[in-house]
Amino acid sequence: MATAATLNYNSEVGMYWNLLKGVSSTVKSALVNLLQDSLKSEKKSDAGKKQEQKSYYDILNKFLTYSNYREKWDGVSAVPLTEKVKANFSDVLNKIDKRYLEGLTIFPEINGTLLIDSTVQEAGICLGDDAFSYFITENDEVSGQDNIPYSTEALIDTIKTINGYK
Repeated sequence: MATAATLNYNSEVGMYWNLLKGVSSTVKSALVNLLQDSLKSEKKSDAGKKQEQKSYYDILNKFLTYSNYREKWDGVSAVPLTEKVKANFSDVLNKIDKRYLEGLTIFPEINGTLLIDSTVQEAGICLGDDAFSYFITENDEVSGQDNIPYSTEALIDTIKTINGYK
């Protein structure tokens, strides 16, 4: 017998599966596993946990949508997110504690990279294939670093930094 949770789970997986059309099989597989694990394991009760979950799903929704963008998605000359950027960000979504995603949003860049933007403070990360850069503006002073070699751990640490957790 199907329960409300099963129906909700199946309808959410179906919705996300439609967003995955056109995504490479490697990235699609990683995202489907991530989504299934997340939907099965999330039994949140308090408001804070629900907000974490909402932030996670907002980012996941945007990421799946942006992953389907094609050549000239901006109407001019933009290229889609690269497969490596998609794989790197999928890995981050799979490993990051969801609370660190609160106050973040993402945007595709016209060169195939991904912007991770903080709404908590004036800060952002640009994720490329093999490296990323970040900036933080505090007291009218801009600091940051360019060309940081990509690793999942380094990007998660930087997400914490730009979002005020470090």
